[in-house]
Amino acid sequence: MKKHFAIIAILVAVGAAYAPALRDGFVWDDTALILRDPLIRSWRLIPEGFNHFLFVDATASDFYRPLQRLVYTLDYAAFSFSPTGYHFTNIAIHAAAAIALLFFAEELLLLCGMGTGQSRWLSTLAVLVWAVHPVQSAAVIYVSGLADPLAALFGFIGCYMVVRSRSAELRRALPWLLGATTAFFLAALSKESGLIFPIIALTIALCAKEKKSVIRAIVISLLVAAAYFSLRQSAEHHSAPSFAKPGSAVTRPITMARAVAEYAGLVLLPINLHMERELDGRRSESMQLTMDSYAAREMQTLLGALVVGAIIWWAFRSRTRNPVAFRMLILATLAYVPVSGIVPLNAPVAEHWIYVPTAFFFLAVASEVVRLQIAPPRAAIMRSLAVAATCWAIFLIVRTDLRTFDWKDQRTFLDRTIASGGDSTRMLINLGGLELSEGHLDRAKSLFDSALKREPDQPLAIINLAVVALRQNDFKTSRTLALRATQMPWVDAQAHELLAVLDNKELGRVNPLRLRLAARTGPPNWSIERRYVRFMDESGATEAAIRELQTCLETEWYRAESWQLLAQLLGKVGLHDEAAIARGQAAAYDVHLQQRTAVL
Repeated sequence: MKKHFAIIAILVAVGAAYAPALRDGFVWDDTALILRDPLIRSWRLIPEGFNHFLFVDATASDFYRPLQRLVYTLDYAAFSFSPTGYHFTNIAIHAAAAIALLFFAEELLLLCGMGTGQSRWLSTLAVLVWAVHPVQSAAVIYVSGLADPLAALFGFIGCYMVVRSRSAELRRALPWLLGATTAFFLAALSKESGLIFPIIALTIALCAKEKKSVIRAIVISLLVAAAYFSLRQSAEHHSAPSFAKPGSAVTRPITMARAVAEYAGLVLLPINLHMERELDGRRSESMQLTMDSYAAREMQTLLGALVVGAIIWWAFRSRTRNPVAFRMLILATLAYVPVSGIVPLNAPVAEHWIYVPTAFFFLAVASEVVRLQIAPPRAAIMRSLAVAATCWAIFLIVRTDLRTFDWKDQRTFLDRTIASGGDSTRMLINLGGLELSEGHLDRAKSLFDSALKREPDQPLAIINLAVVALRQNDFKTSRTLALRATQMPWVDAQAHELLAVLDNKELGRVNPLRLRLAARTGPPNWSIERRYVRFMDESGATEAAIRELQTCLETEWYRAESWQLLAQLLGKVGLHDEAAIARGQAAAYDVHLQQRTAVL
């Protein structure tokens, strides 16, 4: 097979599987990363984007992914708030990652001693399955899932360059090695798990028993780690909230076993796909349902242990019979370790986390398929396998195509996720927030109450219930909940703001000290700060509002909305020249300022 035919096949398959996603909108974290992030609004802010973690105007995170933000900057310049463009970018980067995997896989298989024709067929087969498999859909369809294909794209490119450089002298290999170092660095800046790719390259060199390649891979790994962590350490970072305690050392192996079983089911038969997967038993009002839930999880633990045992048996059996499969399983395990639960993560399991591990796993499976030689005694078996493989491939494309409709809009996404079993506390709160924004107060209250039954001290559920009570004119309940929320670090600023609103509702006046306290509590919060500035302006203290806003701009100078509001206030007090300068700054820091104002 010619390589360009393989590339065309990949592009056609990815296009066929993911084209319906172009009609989807922004959902979940897209609101924070696209609609509210001030750092993607202008090319002038690209350097500043490297000085901040993700979620500038949302709940803080531990995600340092400036390259993801850079791609969003380019998307915003080209498409403004049109989600179609962002989805096209995700699909294109996924297709590019698949092509990079194709080049890397073929070189890796040649390194393993496989022939040119056989390695191309094997790599093409594995990459096609990997590219259209529905388990990748969360990383491709979801705009905020961009980090996975972006990191994989650069990671596979870096690995390809390392493998290509292995037999060359240093002078001739240097361009490949510099390219690989750059690619690995960009992979790390795309997502934290991108740091695994230099380790993968090192493992490949160790398996090949090439001392020269091992030394080169070690040097590259050290350079990438030093550059990445120097940038990460210097970036502004507010600690991410932790609403649940991480599992203990005793329970973590159980969770890890369950995760393996969960992933195995998703890979083999990807029917029930959804975000927010949980691995703990679920308590319910019915004792029988509770017992059934815990019994199912225990069975999942056993199944996970069996799957791990089967993979270990497969690896040992392949060590001499099929060295290609053995090496691919090692690389798949290595890529899986960071998301296996060994270190605490923000969830026990997530579909998009196995984006890279499945690439090597499918290569291992494909190598076993290729080993089956077509002979007269086996002709019937091979025909049956071919028919089964074809049916499975068609199923994968159709299932991925159907999965795209789950991301149509926020309500569809939340409803289908919850209906499919992803009814986590966080999902209930998100759906409750949507109901609240649409004025369905009774539905919102029911969802927030359900969230509190599962997690009695969930801060977001408490503060949202306080808002519901306020809108229902139940001021006593709202104040009680808001006062409770002031003792919770992640929502205390919103609680003080809500108390100020309650004062206005009950007493007919706003307590400026309460608003000032809200603006000064916790990390900077532009939404609260904006309310405080506008209150000062409306109460006649426009000059004080200007000073407050100028103080904010000393540290958050990149916020176009702040400059826009400052221009309005300066014009109000007759400082028209200064107002014109502020409007110029606002336009400089947001290339689509007018459209953004209309949307928000």
